Amino acid sequence: MALSQRPMLWLGIGFAVHLLFVAALFGDWLRPLFNDASHTRRGFDFGVFYLAGQALLQHQDIYAVEGAFGYRYLPVFAQTMGRLYAQLPPLSSYYLHLAIGEILLCTNLWLTWNQPLHTLLRARAVFMWLAFSPLFLEMYMGQVSFWAASALYWLLLALQDRQSNHSAFLWATSILVKPNMLILLPAFVRLRQYRTLLIGLSCSMLASIPYFLTNPNSLGSFIQTNFHSGHFKGALTHAGNIGLWGGLVSIGAHYAHAPLSQLSSLADLPLWAAAPAYMAPFLCGLFTFFASWRAHSRDVTLHLSLWMTAYFLIYKDVWEHHYVFLLPVIIVLYLRYSDIRLLCIYSTLALPTPFVFFDIQPGIYGPIDPERTWNAATSIIYRGAKLAPTIALWIYISRQLRHTAHSTCRVTE
Repeated sequence: MALSQRPMLWLGIGFAVHLLFVAALFGDWLRPLFNDASHTRRGFDFGVFYLAGQALLQHQDIYAVEGAFGYRYLPVFAQTMGRLYAQLPPLSSYYLHLAIGEILLCTNLWLTWNQPLHTLLRARAVFMWLAFSPLFLEMYMGQVSFWAASALYWLLLALQDRQSNHSAFLWATSILVKPNMLILLPAFVRLRQYRTLLIGLSCSMLASIPYFLTNPNSLGSFIQTNFHSGHFKGALTHAGNIGLWGGLVSIGAHYAHAPLSQLSSLADLPLWAAAPAYMAPFLCGLFTFFASWRAHSRDVTLHLSLWMTAYFLIYKDVWEHHYVFLLPVIIVLYLRYSDIRLLCIYSTLALPTPFVFFDIQPGIYGPIDPERTWNAATSIIYRGAKLAPTIALWIYISRQLRHTAHSTCRVTE
C-alpha cells in the first residue's frame, strides 16, 4: 500500500503538525513565515476583545477602544466573551481563548470522523483541519475567524441533513462572531431560503440593536471601520492585506509611484491607478452573482461555498488568518467529491506564503511594512500564493454548479 493510502499516516502527520503549531506559540520558530506574526506580538488581535470587555465593565464605548484597527465586530461578542475575558488577567484570558478554539477544533474533527465515508477520506479531511498554516496565525493573533469557520462547517452539515432550523441559528451565530459571514446572504436569496434569511438576520439584528440604540454614535463607528477604504495614513494596503483588493491597490501605487506610507484612501491615487481596485469588488461580485444565478444546480453547499470563496476577491481587508474560512468549504467538498484537485488547492493554501524571503527586519516588533520596499512583481508573487488557489477553487465550484445532476462521489464503507 502506498504511503498516501495509509489513513494512520495522515492522522499522525496532522496531529504532529498541529502540536508544532501549539508549541510554536511559545517560541519564535514559525513567526518569520507570516507578516502578522513577524512584526506583531502574540495575542495582538485578542487584545481588542479584551479591551472591548474592559470598556463595557467601565461603561465606555467598545468602538472607541484603541488597538489594532479597533473593535470591528458586532456588540454581542464583546458583551459575552469580551466581558468574560476582561474579568481575568490578560494572559489567562488568552489561554482560555486558545482552549475554546481547540475545543471547536476537536468538535470539527469528531463531526468529520463520524461521516459515513471511507476511512482514508475521513483521515485526509482530519489532516486538513490540523495542518493548515493560517490556523497557526489565527491562534497566534488570538483571532475568532476559526470560530466563525466552525459555525460555517456546522451550517453546511446541517443543510446537507436538511436541518433548516439549525442552519438559520448557525448562520446568525457566525455573523455575531464575524460579520464577514454576511457574504453568504446572496446565496440564501438565490436559493429562496427566506426562512433562513429571516431568522438569521433577525437574530443578528435583535442581538445588536439594543447596544446601538443606547450608544447612538457606535453604529457610525462600526460602519466606518468595516466599510471605508482606509483606517489611517499608510494603512490603505500593506503586507498584511493579502486579498485581491489589497494587491490591486499595491500594484496601482507602484506604477503611480505613490508611496504606500502616504496612502489613506483610494482618492490618494490617480484614477487610472485606483480604477482596478474600484472595479474589482463589483466585477467579482457580479461574476459570482451570475455564476450562482445561472447555475443549473440548486445545491446549497455549492452556492454557499462559491460566495464564501468570493469573499477573498471582493472584500477590502483580507488577512492571512481569514483563509481559515476556506477550510470548511474545501473539507466538505472533498468529502463529497474526493477530487485530487481539491487536495492540490488545499495544499497550496495550507502552506505559508513566500513572505519569509521578502521580509525586512524579520522578527522585530513594530509598525513595519515590508511591502513598502517591494516592487510590483514581489507583491504579485506574495499574494499570488494565496489568490491563485482561491481563484482555482472559485472556478472549480462554479463548474460544479453548471452541472444539473452532480455526483456526490461519496465512498461508503
